Amino acid sequence: MRRRLRTAAVEIPGDGLTIMALLRLAEEKTGQSFLDELLDKDKGLLTGTIILVNGENIRLGQGLETRVEAGDSVALFSPAGGG
Repeated sequence: MRRRLRTAAVEIPGDGLTIMALLRLAEEKTGQSFLDELLDKDKGLLTGTIILVNGENIRLGQGLETRVEAGDSVALFSPAGGG
């Protein structure tokens, strides 16, 4: 993700937004399309995608409907290839 976005961090005011809305705002702000690396064709998380809010995996809560508050930290990890 860092290589594609050419940055290690993007700061977005997202108080009360869902993760999905925040991701869309991040695409707009960076001018880079990256959701295809995180989501499947049905807009669910791809196997291997990890999104953490304040260190907690969103899969263990409300998934993409997880809401973020001012000051929260969101970390994105796209599935890694290998073989």
